[in-house]
Amino acid sequence: MSGGPLAEPGTVAIAGGGLIGTSLALALAAEGHRVRIHEPRAETRTTLADVLTALPEPAGGRPTVGERWDAVATGADVVIAAVPPGAIATVLAEGAAVAASDALLTDVAGTKQGVVADVARALPPAALARYVGGHPMAGSERSGPTAADATLFSGVTWVLTPTAATADTSLAAAGELVRAVGGRALVLSAEEHDTIVGLVSHLPQLVASVLADVAAEAVDARRDAVMAVAGPGFRDTTRIAASDAALWLDIVAANRPAVLRALEAFRERLDTVATAVASADETTLGDVLRRASAARRRLLPKELAAPTRDLIVPLRDRPGELARITAALGSAGINIEDLGIRHATAADRGSLQLRVRADDGARALTVLAEAGFGGVDATDTPGTPGTPGTPDGGRPDGAAGPGPTA
Repeated sequence: MSGGPLAEPGTVAIAGGGLIGTSLALALAAEGHRVRIHEPRAETRTTLADVLTALPEPAGGRPTVGERWDAVATGADVVIAAVPPGAIATVLAEGAAVAASDALLTDVAGTKQGVVADVARALPPAALARYVGGHPMAGSERSGPTAADATLFSGVTWVLTPTAATADTSLAAAGELVRAVGGRALVLSAEEHDTIVGLVSHLPQLVASVLADVAAEAVDARRDAVMAVAGPGFRDTTRIAASDAALWLDIVAANRPAVLRALEAFRERLDTVATAVASADETTLGDVLRRASAARRRLLPKELAAPTRDLIVPLRDRPGELARITAALGSAGINIEDLGIRHATAADRGSLQLRVRADDGARALTVLAEAGFGGVDATDTPGTPGTPGTPDGGRPDGAAGPGPTA
């Protein structure tokens, strides 16, 4: 296992100068990488150039902006598609043709199954081995380069969706990319990703939009009075309704089955609440409210502070080793909260560092042993998930300084 594309400062080509693409450019440039952004729209290129010029020059120099994707991607060590889902396969195929032969290929799309299928059809086998689907769980109700923020990904979960064709080094490089911008990698299948985000991202967007739409229609001429009365609960609940409508049309279309399942579950529970309110059934309504209160407390604060365990898995020098490890744990229902790579030296072939919840630790060891992975070392880690630690407190990728935490 040799050093990956981000083992040292390199060249990153990003297609798309929107919120995510520009924020990525700023974050990677701050880490010393040379970043080029492709943006075909002249107006957006002008805005992007103004944004970049107004900022202090980062360690890697200011990102450059280009109109031609082939010129931007030529020789790049990392190629990132930050474009609508339907354009990702074409962008990556064109980028792979001119980038470095070992360049990491990835995307930031909010849906994964359709994108992965499109990419599998568009890329030749050698390039497909370098592809890792990605989705940073970060964003804003604002859009465009003027909303960009170099700290947008700090501490956030970044889902990685490797395929059966993904090479070990590519998944390791994707983990390095996530940590380079301060994120926390979580490995899921494309299907798992789409189901989960349909529930926790796409459904909330539609609910917020419907609530804002109903409120706007109801208040009409009384808008000023209503907004004066509206508290932070209403403002927080409807904040994401201000998001880009065109973007969400694309996302919902790409994840329609999962979104429909989430909407149906929501509608059924909302019908239960409506019936309980209409019939003054305080028992049923109280049950829903109490379950919701307990669920909200369980979903966020306790989960984010849950104890974790690091597993150090020795790697054998054969293709698909990382895919076999992650597949074995995924099949057992064990989430990989973060991953890192210890690169090979003259003395060993390197090892994979996996972070799992502490209460999954013993079962993970059993699963790995049954899958033929012996010699796994396990170490308890602090309660806040983040980059897997190393015995000397350094970063698992060998870089200086502490790794990012959630």
